[in-house]
Amino acid sequence: MTIIYPFLLYTPNAFVSRWREWYIETAMGTMTHQWLATWFIPGDIIEEVMVKRYLMNQKQADLVSNWGTETDNVSEQTEASTPRGKFFQTFSELDRESFDAFAAANPEYIADGYDRINIDLIENATKKKYNTGLITTQGDQVLAINAEHGIMIVQLTGEDELGMEYAGKLAICKKPERVMVGTCSNLFSYGAYVSDIVRDYDAMLGINASGFADYEGNGTGGLPYGFLKSNGEKLQSAVGNGWKIIGFDEENRLQIGAFEDTSNLRDGVEFHPALILNGENVVRDSGLNEEQPRTAIGQAKDKTVLMMVVDGRQSHSFGISIESCAEVMEKYGAYQASMLDGGSSSVMVYNGREITSPTTLSKNPEGRTLPDAFLVK
Repeated sequence: MTIIYPFLLYTPNAFVSRWREWYIETAMGTMTHQWLATWFIPGDIIEEVMVKRYLMNQKQADLVSNWGTETDNVSEQTEASTPRGKFFQTFSELDRESFDAFAAANPEYIADGYDRINIDLIENATKKKYNTGLITTQGDQVLAINAEHGIMIVQLTGEDELGMEYAGKLAICKKPERVMVGTCSNLFSYGAYVSDIVRDYDAMLGINASGFADYEGNGTGGLPYGFLKSNGEKLQSAVGNGWKIIGFDEENRLQIGAFEDTSNLRDGVEFHPALILNGENVVRDSGLNEEQPRTAIGQAKDKTVLMMVVDGRQSHSFGISIESCAEVMEKYGAYQASMLDGGSSSVMVYNGREITSPTTLSKNPEGRTLPDAFLVK
């Protein structure tokens, strides 16, 4: 043990150091379980791992979203004249050739018209080697399309430079006016599962949003950490200290920054770090490469909202790094994007059930109780 202990703490071996950094970030990323690292890992080693996050917060201190003028945001586009044309114009990320082949083999999905398409193959896609046959123009498998609600669900898979695999979901939401922050029914007292918040608001989709304060270690998840605004009502002020307010304004644009005046925001929470601001990847080469369960939100220039949840700490998915989250957002055209709370909080609910796999000690498929969620009504 006297030999193994210093080896695990100080070896430069890439595999061991990656696991060491992963363990430290996992423990230090909580409010009540930091002792899992501090009781046996020297402070200088913990500081070396965590300083990357501190430096990133300092680097991002004065960065804020700037959408510019409407004419700068997105080029003019003539509206398609047919239902089929409007469908593909809306879901521009959908590969047409793959969809046409799918529709030819499954004509029942377009029998009621393109504006009524409702494909949900998420359960089927969990089967080993099952392929929906639908892909995005970026090359990822499409699991669900709901034309009425303007939602497309995409399977995310990949691996890091050490061969660690990750798996998750990306929700591409075409109706930003329907995106809002919903809160648990016993806010400031006891949290709720994201699935409960989704049902309370009669929403189609939801992902976890705020972190939560847990000063006494009771884990109820009812007390949000930082800024919170829902449907125009400010419920809690910001904490600042490098954290960013992440919210939608009255024009349904995602705004990210340390704002003093939040009167123009209709819904928002607070977390960090920002991933993409004004089209620029602000975490590239930051060293934030530890894989964890992650949740992020972004928006493209055409106001398409991107909601991402990646599983972690499981055999099918080790997790994804913050740098890689930004790369996925870039891949799908995000102009603004930010991390949300992650770890055991990460979960996506669609059409009444969890479609990602939360990591909790109880192994509850609903995840953990939380104060709020980003929803698509």
